[in-house]
Amino acid sequence: MNKTLAIMQILFILFAASAGCVGTPVTFKSMPDNKYDATKGRTITGSACGFQLLFIIPIRINDRYERAYAELLNDAGPGAYVTDINVSERWKYGLVGTAYCTDLKATAYPQLTAAIN
Repeated sequence: MNKTLAIMQILFILFAASAGCVGTPVTFKSMPDNKYDATKGRTITGSACGFQLLFIIPIRINDRYERAYAELLNDAGPGAYVTDINVSERWKYGLVGTAYCTDLKATAYPQLTAAIN
């Protein structure tokens, strides 16, 4: 077999294997300058998990930050001001792989009634 072809095949396999390790970056959006009621803050949470099958095959791992953030914003409700976002990770071994979870915790403040109009 041609030496160059063998090197190209190895590089392709390494590239294909590493493509599964790329996560989706999440930017926590700046909230608009709406007026909010700072006396009615409440704790909100969002969580998402994925599984690494046989320690090499990612299943719903790469987008878990994005899914957790969407759940966090959904828990906040429309028009809420979200601040103080805390990110934590946890993992657990399974029989055939590892489960990875991302937990987000934040504070949500409702809009002032006059600001909704």
